Amino acid sequence: MNFTAVPIIVICCYLCGEIYKAIFRNRTDAYKFIPVVTSVMGGILGTIIFLTNPEVILDAPNIWVAIGIGVVSGASATGANQIIKQIFQQNQNQSEKEEKDE
Repeated sequence: MNFTAVPIIVICCYLCGEIYKAIFRNRTDAYKFIPVVTSVMGGILGTIIFLTNPEVILDAPNIWVAIGIGVVSGASATGANQIIKQIFQQNQNQSEKEEKDE
């Protein structure tokens, strides 16, 4: 079983979400659609990977399983974004706290 497709889908969807955010940076109300965009992109990538090399996407037996794997992988890109965001926010809060203490 080959697990390389899932991280590839997550990274591609994460980058698509960042590009979407850069395009709509002046309209923060459009940010609520980022999980939908990454999930749809994941489904599309899962389908493309299944049609080109079905063994790569976790040995999916049919296209519907490949789409499901893609959608879940795309949605996990949003979670990855939040993890990165929380880590940087925590580091920023710690540095601000250290500056106040000095």
